Order: sequence, then C-alpha cells, then structure tokens
Amino acid sequence: MRSPIGAFTPLASLAGVALVVALALLVSSGLSGPVDSTIIGAVRAPELAGLLAPLRQITELGSTLAVIVVAALTAALAAAIGPWRHGAIGAVTIAAASFLNGAIKLAIARERPALLEPLVQEHGFSFPSGHSALGMVAYGILAVVIGRSRLPRPLRAGLIGALLVLVLLIGLSRVWLGVHYPTDVLAGWTAGAIIVLLYRSLTRTVSREPAPDALDAPDVAAR
Repeated sequence: MRSPIGAFTPLASLAGVALVVALALLVSSGLSGPVDSTIIGAVRAPELAGLLAPLRQITELGSTLAVIVVAALTAALAAAIGPWRHGAIGAVTIAAASFLNGAIKLAIARERPALLEPLVQEHGFSFPSGHSALGMVAYGILAVVIGRSRLPRPLRAGLIGALLVLVLLIGLSRVWLGVHYPTDVLAGWTAGAIIVLLYRSLTRTVSREPAPDALDAPDVAAR
C-alpha cells in the first residue's frame, strides 16, 4: 500500500519548484530587498552576536569538502547497515546537486549582500545558497538512508532530528555571516528538499532491503 507521504511527493516537489521560481523572479526584479534586509538586521542584532558565534564553525559543515565527506559516509553507512544501493545512488545525487546549484547561480547571477560587512569572504554569485542547498541534499539523503536502515527506531528518529537541526543552522549561518540573503537560503533549502524528495521516491523500488518498520526519513526535507 502506498503511503500518504509517498503520494504527496509529486505535489510537494511541484510546489517546491514553484517556490524556487517565484523567489528567483522576486530576486531578479529587486522586490525581495525589504524582506531580506529586515531579516538580516534581526539576525545580525548585536545582542545575538554571542549566541550565534558558533555558526562560524557550523557553516563549514555545508562546505564542498564536508558535503563530499557526507556523500562518502552515506555510501559507506548504507553498505554497512543497508540498503547499500540507496547509499550509492545518494552519493551520485549529492554530486549532481552541486552542479545543478552552480548552474542556477550562473543563470540568476545575483551579487553577494552589501548590507553588512561580511564576517567571512566568499566568491561567486549568491542565489541560491550552495551551503544551504547542498547541506539539505547531503544531510537529507543521509537521513533517508538512516530512516530506512535497521538501526533501532529511537536512534533513527534522534539522528534524523539532529540532521534537520544541522541543516537549519547551516542556512542561518550563511545569513549571519553576511554572505547570503535570506531568500538565497530559502531557495537553497527548497531546491535541496526537492532533490531529497525525488531521491526518496526514485529509490523506493531500487531495493527491498530496508527494515519493515523503517521511518519515512525524508520528513527532514519536507519541513
């Protein structure tokens, strides 16, 4: 029997595509400025500086090197706890997502924020946020693999929850550091979530190995 979440995947993916397109149009027309500046001002409020300081390290978990490590970990973890095919496909999907994100950046060609002095230096275009998109894809796919594994249910739920928090913090870090607009991050999260949902749907029939009581892990991407 097909699960309600499985039936919802095509609709959620289409809604995600529509949101990314809408954000791209807003950015291209300059209409996203007021929302972006308001959120940036709130995130960079002086009273939050100490609380958000760890984001300087957390942001590195969405870097290209970190994502490569996660892709390898996903493949290795799936090989160890099953299903291994999902891990192999996941690693390839993460690599493909990197190229797709770069193509979108070139198409939109949005410059980096100039509203505040950035706390780190980044090069290239701004929309969508590569750290946010690739973090969502890498950790989202890892969450799917974990959710389909034979690990105890409480452990799977805890790991998936931790990965969700990590994805959110990586996106927040890009705004706090001053290298991305909030709309860049939202577009990155959404594009990444679409890829995770498609990965989840396409790998459902690849292998019959997952545990019978496995969680529907891709909730991490749908939220």
